Amino acid sequence: MARFAAVRHGVTAARQMMQARLLDRYLAECNARMKTSVFANLDCDSFVHAMNENGVALGLHLPSNVLDEVYTYATENPCYADRNPAYGFTLNRRAQAETALSKTILLAQYFNTAENCPAIATLMRDPMLLAIAGKYLQSLPTLVGVNLWWTFAVDASAEDRDRHAHLFHCDVDDFRFFKFFFYINDVRPGDGAHVCVSSSHHRRPLFRLSDNWNLRRYSDLEIESAYPADRILEICGPAGTGFAENTLCIHKGRTPTFGNRLMLQFQFALFDYGLMHDRCELEKLKHIS
Repeated sequence: MARFAAVRHGVTAARQMMQARLLDRYLAECNARMKTSVFANLDCDSFVHAMNENGVALGLHLPSNVLDEVYTYATENPCYADRNPAYGFTLNRRAQAETALSKTILLAQYFNTAENCPAIATLMRDPMLLAIAGKYLQSLPTLVGVNLWWTFAVDASAEDRDRHAHLFHCDVDDFRFFKFFFYINDVRPGDGAHVCVSSSHHRRPLFRLSDNWNLRRYSDLEIESAYPADRILEICGPAGTGFAENTLCIHKGRTPTFGNRLMLQFQFALFDYGLMHDRCELEKLKHIS
């Protein structure tokens, strides 16, 4: 039902009224800890305003010590092809993993990152990120997912590009939700940059009658015909570049053609349906033989 704007607005407004006092107390606690934030110089209200207007807000940047710790974690621990717990491999054995799977690996995700990487665990409690989440969601935020993954520069199949959201689409993960994204390595044009259509969370493109209620992938030509070019943003930047997006906006990840991309994501929403997190029981995690 969250694909319908009236339902999203109704649920958000009801929750806002029910939690107004709790939210005020929550934001006061965030402000009391704000000096400990790695984003302490950010203007929280301006950032949230940009999110409301454009569906995306830029201007976050991770410090080098956090970057180094997350990148080191990624190089020393196994990631899992296609987010499959049975397809684990370390980065230095990616070629062998592709041989074993008889396919190129476009995407590989880590599991249990918040439990195993202290820098990620600290970031998910950062008071600035939590304050942004509370103000944008207009009620107590729920952290529903932490994800760290590689997107590799390979000749990916059409099936893999579709499976891993490298075609334009929008998410409907809850009645109100958004994600923080951080590039852990440099992302230049050709390195798999994230692309989003600014302000498209206000209006989805309608090419067919069924687009009023149906969620589907869109071609580049469809999106380019529906929105001005200056609203289709390819977000590039050096390691540490961060931004927030309501992924109800039309968006996609570009398939890398030059360099690989390592991305860290935190997702906040009203309700947790248990679908977005990276937690996995240890006995289910296997290495590709």
